[in-house]
Amino acid sequence: MKKLSLSFIFILSSIIGTFAQSGTKLEAENANYVDCTVVSDSKYSGGKALQLTEGTAKITFTFTASEKGKYTIYVGYDGLYGEKVANLSINGSTGTFQIKNEQTETAVGTYFMSQGSNTIIISPNWTWFRIDYIRIEKNSSPIPFNISSSPVDPQAAKCAKTLYSFLYNNFGKKTISGIMTGDMKSANGNVTQHDDVKAVYQASGKYPALVGFDFMNATGKDEATSYSKDYTNDVIELAKDTWQRGGIPAFTWHWRDPSRSTGEFYSENCSVKISDAMKSDGSWNTSSTLYQNIIKDIDAIADHFLTLQNAGVACIFRPLHEASGGWFWWGRDKKAAHFIKLYHLVYDRMVNVKGVHNVIWVWNAGEYDQDWDPGEAYYDVVSADIYNPDFDYSSNYVTFDNLKKLTGGKKILALSENGPIPDIDKEFDEEAVWSWWMPWYQTWDGKFVDKTSKEEWTKCMSDERVVTLEDLSAGWDAYTSIKTTKISNQHSDQAIYDLYGHQLSSIPSRGLYIQGGKKFISKHTK
Repeated sequence: MKKLSLSFIFILSSIIGTFAQSGTKLEAENANYVDCTVVSDSKYSGGKALQLTEGTAKITFTFTASEKGKYTIYVGYDGLYGEKVANLSINGSTGTFQIKNEQTETAVGTYFMSQGSNTIIISPNWTWFRIDYIRIEKNSSPIPFNISSSPVDPQAAKCAKTLYSFLYNNFGKKTISGIMTGDMKSANGNVTQHDDVKAVYQASGKYPALVGFDFMNATGKDEATSYSKDYTNDVIELAKDTWQRGGIPAFTWHWRDPSRSTGEFYSENCSVKISDAMKSDGSWNTSSTLYQNIIKDIDAIADHFLTLQNAGVACIFRPLHEASGGWFWWGRDKKAAHFIKLYHLVYDRMVNVKGVHNVIWVWNAGEYDQDWDPGEAYYDVVSADIYNPDFDYSSNYVTFDNLKKLTGGKKILALSENGPIPDIDKEFDEEAVWSWWMPWYQTWDGKFVDKTSKEEWTKCMSDERVVTLEDLSAGWDAYTSIKTTKISNQHSDQAIYDLYGHQLSSIPSRGLYIQGGKKFISKHTK
């Protein structure tokens, strides 16, 4: 089998194919196709399927939607020789779906379709499989989220409860603006004067409400150097200042090699893996040096959170991020069970042993990471990391819907790393209103703020549906939890709800809402 590039090709030409209405099956052999082989076999729908053995193979379907909205796409395929991945493009919005070693039909995702003609393209990521047909169904009605109104930590501190309440009550109504920080040369205890935060202000005229920090130098081989200590002290002081200004500190941990053999965290630069600290039966080898170093590192991070907890500061924490990708040592094993075991160790050690109760926990998931789920009792938010091409302001609604499906609608959804920011109109139009987004840093030559135009920055940061630091200037002591009513089975004609099941007092000035069990888009202007 030939492994192809994960990048996707945008199809710009207009291709005329088979037209269909909602709920109709489109046979692959009747679509437009390139470098595919027609295979005749009675086991396939219509007696034929298309075989994709070449990297240049492509099948193009054209679907005519009777109305704008979200449609679920099902693909009938034959996996032939083992599991693999196929590329899928819907009107230029790209993604992938899994192909298993069987002949079956599978739902590959829910996609936004325009009224009229829509182009659907399937191409190989790994070759050697057959496509029988696609089937498209209109989503009949929105499914409200069923998110807990309390954080997962039963002993959560008051500040953590306040932060979680803010996230919970704004989810689906507003998106919180954010930025990641990198270089700490400009750190002076005032977060608004940090170079990464200032870059957002210079682009938009407003400051981000959420600021990302990294514990990357808090542990590891070089943790005792003056640079590492100064870096970590700087992020702690900036986190305090962010909270005191009404903002939200969000921590990532690029966990450096706990074996201390290297000072690295990427798998390609170190050899350590989770199983090195385990016995053959899968239990922790508590007498091993590696396990003891892991505990030492977790305790060090816990102590930093306790410093913030003692100052009344709550934080978002995204440990062991992007694990299923395998490019960090904590995913090197490529074994979900090992990741879950380490995630549980981090959570249990910090919460139940060290007494950290000021954290909102984030599981950073891939769209198909059902086996990697650490369990709903261990995280409050599920997040994705998406880097679109420069100046691509897509809402990334496909990933949003897949994460919702992955967690059964029980968790808040966030975009924990991104390049260009999602356009706020697209977020609402395509029903993918992320809790927050956070472009990566501008410093260290990242230039991620520059991947969004100043016009787009200004548009989004000036929109009432985007939360900025200026919006939170009254501080956390002034924040009062908004009481919300979950949507019931019976809708009165007068009841108004957002897309996440929260009852509203009036029709929103912009965006989608539900009234009388039906979905509407507001025509009001502020």
